[in-house]
Amino acid sequence: MMGQTKGFALLLQEQNREVAKKLGTATLLMFTLPIISFYVSLYFLFPEKEDPLMWSGGVAVFFTNVVIAGYVISAFSEEEDVDEQQLRMGGGDGDEAGPRVGAFKQRTD
Repeated sequence: MMGQTKGFALLLQEQNREVAKKLGTATLLMFTLPIISFYVSLYFLFPEKEDPLMWSGGVAVFFTNVVIAGYVISAFSEEEDVDEQQLRMGGGDGDEAGPRVGAFKQRTD
């Protein structure tokens, strides 16, 4: 039995490296893109507006939502890891993560 691995060490495992890259990229963009877009729009796009801080804040919020949407879309577009041997044998339904509960539980009586 393998020992439990927690925290940052999980992202360094080979099977998780692509997820770690995606998470790191999203984190970096989430930190930098709204701040950069705020100051660029404050000093270059909206300096003549009546309330340039409000407009710049709106642009920063927009880019924050763009980063979040991009991360969600990329997460849902990942291919599922399915054991090919299990598919050939016809076993399993791809839901071995835990026991079935509630309405999904199969009756055995």
